[in-house]
This record gives sequence, C-alpha cells and structure tokens, in this order.
Amino acid sequence: MIFHMSSPRSGNFVGISGASGAPDAPILGTSFPSDPLPYSVSFPTTFSGGKSSPVRSIKRPSASSPGSLFKVDKSPLPTNRWYQNLLIGTTPKLTETNKAYTIPYVVDPTFSSLFTSSTSGLMVHWTNVAPAGDKIVQVNTDPTASVGLGVASSSSSSYVPSSTYKVSKTPSPLQVVLDWYPEIRSWWSGVESFIGGEKVNPSPFLTIPVTRGAPYVTANYSTGAIPLITSASLPVTAPYHPFEYFVTVDGKEKLNCTSFSSASSSSSSTSTTTPHSLTATSTLSMHFTSDFTWTVYLSEPITFSCRVDTNPPSPPVSAPGLIPPPPSPVFEIYTPEPLPSPTVLRLALTNNCTLGTNVQHCELAQPRDQSSYSKLLHKHAKTIPGAEANVKYTFPTTTSDASAPDVLLHFDWDAFTMSPPSSSPASSKQEELIMYALPHHVDVMEENVGKSTNSLAGHCSPSLHGPACLVIGGNWATREELTDVSFNAPRPPSAKYVPQLSEAIAEDLKFRIDENYMRGAGDTYFSGKMIAKLSRTILIAQELREIKFIANVTSKSARSDLQETLLQTALPTDTDMNAAIDHLREAVTIWLNGSAEAPFVYDSAWGGLVNCGCTYNSDTKSCDNKYPNCPALEDAGMNFGHGFYNDHHFHHGYIIYGAATVAKFDAVWGRNYFDPVLALIRDIANPSHTDKFFPPFRHKDVYLGVSWASGIGLINGGPYPNGRNQESSSESIAAYEAMALYGQTMNLQWGQGTSSATSDNANAATAASLRDMSRFLLSTEIRSAARYYHVRKTHKRIYPKEYTPAVVGMLWTMMVQFQTWFGSDAFLAYGIQLLPLTPVSELRDDVRWTKELFPLFKQSCEASQTCQDQGWSVLLRAVQAEIGDVENAMSEVMQLPDSIFTSAGGNGHSRTNTIWYLSTRPYVEIKLEDLEDGDNDDDAADTKSQTSSPTPSVTPDKDGCPRCTQSQCASELNKCPGLAPFLCFEGSSTGGCAPVPWDIEDGSDCNLCCTTSAC
Repeated sequence: MIFHMSSPRSGNFVGISGASGAPDAPILGTSFPSDPLPYSVSFPTTFSGGKSSPVRSIKRPSASSPGSLFKVDKSPLPTNRWYQNLLIGTTPKLTETNKAYTIPYVVDPTFSSLFTSSTSGLMVHWTNVAPAGDKIVQVNTDPTASVGLGVASSSSSSYVPSSTYKVSKTPSPLQVVLDWYPEIRSWWSGVESFIGGEKVNPSPFLTIPVTRGAPYVTANYSTGAIPLITSASLPVTAPYHPFEYFVTVDGKEKLNCTSFSSASSSSSSTSTTTPHSLTATSTLSMHFTSDFTWTVYLSEPITFSCRVDTNPPSPPVSAPGLIPPPPSPVFEIYTPEPLPSPTVLRLALTNNCTLGTNVQHCELAQPRDQSSYSKLLHKHAKTIPGAEANVKYTFPTTTSDASAPDVLLHFDWDAFTMSPPSSSPASSKQEELIMYALPHHVDVMEENVGKSTNSLAGHCSPSLHGPACLVIGGNWATREELTDVSFNAPRPPSAKYVPQLSEAIAEDLKFRIDENYMRGAGDTYFSGKMIAKLSRTILIAQELREIKFIANVTSKSARSDLQETLLQTALPTDTDMNAAIDHLREAVTIWLNGSAEAPFVYDSAWGGLVNCGCTYNSDTKSCDNKYPNCPALEDAGMNFGHGFYNDHHFHHGYIIYGAATVAKFDAVWGRNYFDPVLALIRDIANPSHTDKFFPPFRHKDVYLGVSWASGIGLINGGPYPNGRNQESSSESIAAYEAMALYGQTMNLQWGQGTSSATSDNANAATAASLRDMSRFLLSTEIRSAARYYHVRKTHKRIYPKEYTPAVVGMLWTMMVQFQTWFGSDAFLAYGIQLLPLTPVSELRDDVRWTKELFPLFKQSCEASQTCQDQGWSVLLRAVQAEIGDVENAMSEVMQLPDSIFTSAGGNGHSRTNTIWYLSTRPYVEIKLEDLEDGDNDDDAADTKSQTSSPTPSVTPDKDGCPRCTQSQCASELNKCPGLAPFLCFEGSSTGGCAPVPWDIEDGSDCNLCCTTSAC
C-alpha cells in the first residue's frame, strides 16, 4: 500500500516547555542566533615561518565548473546536497538524471508539450519504494503516471520561457529555487520587439521551489505566463469511458478535452469543434488511465482548456542498457490567454488507487478511500513553504557549564499564504502549513513552537526512509541531545589487559608514517588515517601515564586494581612520548603550512578547499606534478575524488583528529595553526551563510540527519541516476567527533575566555562554538545512522523485510545497497560502517544492533581469508567485545599477525587501539545464545563472557566504594570520567566524581558512593 492512514501518536509530541514535575529545562538562549556566527570570515590561510599566508588558489577546468544555470553572483555553492543532481551535468541539455527526491515526490526537468517545444517546467513523479532482491531497496517512478507542471509561450509575444532553469538565489539546506526566465524567440523577433517597444519582463515566467518534505509541488507564475499541465496518461471518467476525456473543475463541473490524433494527422473533438474552456476558482482534479488522481490547487480563478492525443506515435526503441527517454505527453491543460496577474498553482497526488485498477499500488484490485487525505490537502493548500525556508538553531545557555547539553534544531519553513509571491506571511487566521516528517523527526519533535502547532495530521506515506508523516506547523523544532566527546573511553582499560596494552604501546609508539606522506606526496585519505592511528596510540599511552601518576600519590589502601597493575608496569617515558608527538606534529603540519607536494588549494568556482592531487612516482616516491598543475581537478578518480568534493569530511576528519591531538600537548602549535585547521573545518562544516568562502554544511543533510559524501562527479556526462551517496556513516561520525574534540581542546588552549587578551577570548569563543556545533552534527549523525544504516529485524525497522543484511553498505538518495565501492563481500559492507574505533564508537554501536550483526559478520569474515589478511577481522572482534565476549575477542586479537595493521583495510588500526577498545567495553547483560536466529558462537559462550566482564551486583571493593549497579551506571548522576571513577550518590557532593574513594564517615560530604569502573 502506497498511501495509508495512521493515527496520531498519543499525546503528539513532547511540549517545548516541559511536563509538570520534569527537571528544569535549560533556558533557551542565543549562543547561536538563527544563522550561527562563522568560525571565520577571512580567506583560508596556511601558517609557515611564523606568519600566515593565503592558501593558493586554482582555476577549475570549465568542464567541472558550475554551469550556466547559476544566476547567483558567485560562490560558495553547494556541492553535495540532496538536490545536487539538479545543479550538475546540465549540458548539453537536461535529462531525467537531473532529478531530486523531495520526499514524497521525485522531480526532473523532462517537461514537454503536445504542440510546442517552447515549454519549460518539471515532471512530478510519485514514488514506489520496493526491494530489488534481498540486498537493494529502490525508489522507483512510473513516468507514464506522472504529471508535468510548467509554462508555455504565447504566440503573440517575442519572448519564450528559457529551456533551462536558472538558480537565482543561493540554495538552502531545505530547498533550491528554480527560475525559468524569458528569452527572445528569435533574432528577428528580437528586432521586432525592440522596434515595437516591447520590453522583456526581468522576472522569471515560472518559479518552482524544490522543497524537502512538501506534499505539494508549487509553481509561481508571473504576469503574462501561460501555465501548462501535462501527462503521458489520458484523463478518464470513473468508470472508464473510452471516448470521454475531461478534467473536473472545482469538484463538480467537467472541462471536456479536445482530442486529436498526432499519428494520423487528423483531429476531432469529443464534444465541440472548438476548444472548451472553463474558469476554475479553487481546484482541477484529474483521474488518469494510470488510476492516479492528481489535484491542482489555485490561488485565484483561472480559465483553462485541455486537449488529448488519442493516437500518439509509438515511442522510440532504446538501445539495451540505456535509460529509455521519457514518454511524450498525451494530455495537457493550458490557459488560452496569458495570465493577467501573478498566480500560484500547487500540484499533489491525492490517490494512486482510485478505482483499484493499478496493479502496483492497489491491494486485491480494490479501490482505496483517500477522501480524508484529499480533504486534508484541500484544507491546507493555501499555505506554502516560502523561498526563505531554512534551518536555524537555538543552543541553551547555562551558567553552570560552558558546554551545551542539547540544542533545538528549527526547520523554519517560511510559511506564506498561496497568493502572489509578494504577499504577506501567513497569519494566524490561515490554516497552518503541512509538511512531511521522517521517523527521526517525529521521535524528538517539540509541539507548540510559537504559533506552530507541530502535531501529527493523521496521514503517513511510504518513503525510502520509512513512513513520512504529515505534521501541521510551519516552524518545527527538534530537540537534539548533544553527545559529549573525550579522547578517552568512559571507563579506563581493565587491569586484566594492561600488560598486553603496555606492550603494544611500546611498539606502536615507534610507528612512523611513510616518508612520502611526511612530504605531502600522496592522497589525503590514507595519510589522514596514518595520522589518526598514531594519535590514538599517543592518547592511550598518555591516559595510562596519568592514571599511574594518580596511583603514585594515592595511599596503598585506596588504590584500584588498575592503579596497582600500572605501578608494576613499564609505560612510555617522556622521551618516548615527545618523539611520537614530534613526528605527529610534523605529519599534520605538512598539510597546514602550504609546503606539501600535493597541497590544498582554494577553488573559487564552487568555493572550497580541494587537494591539488599527486601523480605519484613510485621510483622517486614523490609527485611528478607541481602546483599549479593539479591533476585531481581533471581526474575524478584521483584521491577518491577529493578534487570533485567527494569524501572531504572523511579525509579532513582524520587530519583534524591529529591536529586536536597535537594541540592537546602543544598549546603554542595549536594557537599558531588555529586558522589553517579552521580552514579544513570550514570546508566541510561551515555553519554560517556569512562565510563567503565556503557553503554551509557541505556534507550534512540536515533534514535526513546523515551526510552525503559524493560531490560533483559525473558518470557518462550526467549525474549518477540514484543521486547522492555515502558509504561509511562511521567515518562521517568520526569526522564530527574530531571537530568537536578540536573545538574542546582549543577552547582550553585559548584560556576558556579568561585571558587578558581580547583576541584570545574571541578565539576561545570560536572554539566553544565549534565544539558545540560539532557535537550537534555528531549527535544527529549518530541518531540517523542508527535509523538508516543500522538494520535491525524488528526494532524501528525502516526497510522492507525482503532486505536481509544488518547494515546498509551504501545509502543513496534513491537507493539502499548492500555493497561498497571496493567490493561486494558482506564483511566489507559491515566493516565500513564500523571504522575507526574511537571513544564515540560506543554511542554509535547500539548493542542490540551489534547483537544481530555479529553472527552475520562472523560468518562472512570466517568464510574468507581476505577478511583477516586485509584487516577487517579487527572490527569483527570489536563487535564481539561490544556484545560482551571480551575475553575471546581479545584472544583472537592477540593472535593477529602484525601485517594486518598495515593492510588496506587495517592500516588505520593499531594493536594498541584495538586492545584499548576491547578492554574498555562496558558490562553487557546479553547472552550470545539469545541471538534471535539461534546462531550460537561456539567460541563465545556466556560463561566466558561473564568472566571477562565484572559482575554488576553491588559487592564491596577493598577501596570502600562498591561497584555501581546497572541502574546507577545508567543514571543521570554518572558523569564520571575514567580518571575519576568514584561516584557520590548521596550527600552534599551527590553527583561528584573523585580519583580516589570517598570518605564516607559521618559528617563527610558524601554518605554513599560507588565505583563506575564496571559501568
């Protein structure tokens, strides 16, 4: 069933003011105004020799530069948005691949007319989400059932609508506005119009905002335009009569269509010898042979005529393997005369199973009653999302903590009444706007935001991302809890595995990045992974050194098992640490000081940092090219397409993680390279429209919650047919984690706003803003990845039951696919959603999901030696530890050969980081025998799982604080870091954390305590 009704959720949404008796909500502040402050407004810079210099610029080849459709003044322009297919590959002409999935419709510019080629507009397609086997879910459309919404030319005018739309306004994350401007019909008509004094209207004939989640497609027509509505299906009666074609006007009158036969060149009329015309005041309703009923809603009375082609010529036969051309229209509605004033038309599908004859959309050949949905659309049709629809943010301001606990994400749909575009905003007397929300919106949406009700309207439609449900309200607000970030896990490593961990650290701290990468000769992805790999080893080593330092000043009776073990363990010396940090500093700096053989350069055409690219010579271990010869801007396959804006957040994220690590240990370096690192961050996640050098949030799809990795690259001269894509949701998560850590670190290094230097305080404020905005990007990425990448059998299932894998390997705008760019083995698709392993992975990987994932991953990995040889088994053992079997996972890891940590799939891992991850996993009360499919891992029995993790029962420790219960571990009080695991939960210090056990004698600040080391 494509259309279905659902009752509103009980109680609708959580109120923005909070329920009675709930904890006090943070005061809504203005830490971030509607458009957050930019991190910088300056041209991106490098830093070298004690001074800053502008990043070198590059002139992009015309073949990959923004096309002529952009009428906006200059960059920055979006490169990875959900509607990007509408903006690239538009020459020599627009095709059906220039499309956008608005949810619930797909639109494309293959609009045409029965009689004239001087037409422009969009085809509007209803979608059918269906599995294609057990590893693909596809958004399909039927062009023969679609309707076109466009404009025709007047025979009396010297001007015609442009064949190609223009983008006159900078697109927003929620919409792109397409304009069709008037053009001179011919050279001679242009002379005639000049002599006759006819002046071209500088405003567009037609404007269509392509808006996410809109239940209608809205067309704005200027004075003098001729609206045109077309279809490749014939309008028929109900029941069908073969010789009667008409449109229902205002729900009652028939507009009879003139019929003709283009194949026989003869024409006749079903009712009159001249075209029939009727004036519609509110609606046009069209039921087609496809069994679809479409409705057009009018802003004011308009006179229409219609015509049908009852014997069209046969469509051309397409060559095998090619996408067939769109079908020619056989029906159109038009205005006999140009419009006397600006007018708005809104098109919506009101039923796709009107009589029960559509095989694909009807169940048991029965019609579907959609009258209530039709009434809902009619009721709200006059309120439309405006051209300024955008996202806004409100971060709470608190006096106790500089770090925000949550954020309100506002979807400001800029609601207007359906009148000429110059009309005033919708007033309280108008019906509210209705828009489609996805499941992850509904989970956290606030109700009653200002005058916006934000309640469910009672109707949901299927989408690729689950049921899209109509929400009443023009200003949504979703409350996003912000993820805390740390270089360390929420608990320290288990004492049991410290000997293995210390041995691995001693070896991995000697790791040195390849010499060519140290000169910036090579790609930015694998070099970035090497940087992050060494960063993790340094951070883990420092964590153990700090715990050991605390142990040295702690009385013997109060020491934990971990502290006692570390006192007996050799850890890296200052000399060892400084040598590793020096090497890491050099590896990061090469990408920030402008001296890399393959440097980052600024592309002014689109507005962004792209890597010049390296034609690598394996003999000399250097690049054969030098700037300004930048092959990555010519070759979309070089450096994973970085020069074409592919994967920037993956590449930059690893380098930013390294920069955060170096800055943690070297404040002077951190301050010197603050602006160059910000340039990398601005390129992938600039938060503000006032930054004139980078588009806002290059990768983030704020509506969907996940990011898109693919940029402006083409295939066969056009956009990829399924739109944007992203493979690794986990690397996207890691990128935003790196940004948050960098902001957090630099806020500390700039003095947290307490400096006597004004510039330091300003930089501290920028760093704090970066920290919290990055935490927002991180939180939403985690939440949406759990919804749309992590596939579970029952809980919050999004995809059809026919899709059997536990993950999505590649998420496209219009497709879900279980494979990767580099292979179709199952372990590749599982693994690419799990790397890298960092502290945030614990929040990323819900144990209920990994419980289902593990047996599938294990089966695939153990069936292929490649899984181990290329390092993917590291991630299998990480999942095994996540579901509670740390001991067996650790045993497998210790047997892995060193070579896997230098392999293609494993070279971002280290033995140190792997042991650290396994040894810091929380206790899990899941038995592997409880797997729903009954597939029991013989090597991971529950008894072994129990011995590898502490029991959660409250038993006194020798240090006086018992281990916390599971409920105490999960309580709001537990904010204890690994270095201070002793939680006070009763007394004046309730919620406090200490590195040593609390003194719980009478009269102390803490009456009861527990240790979170088992949490």
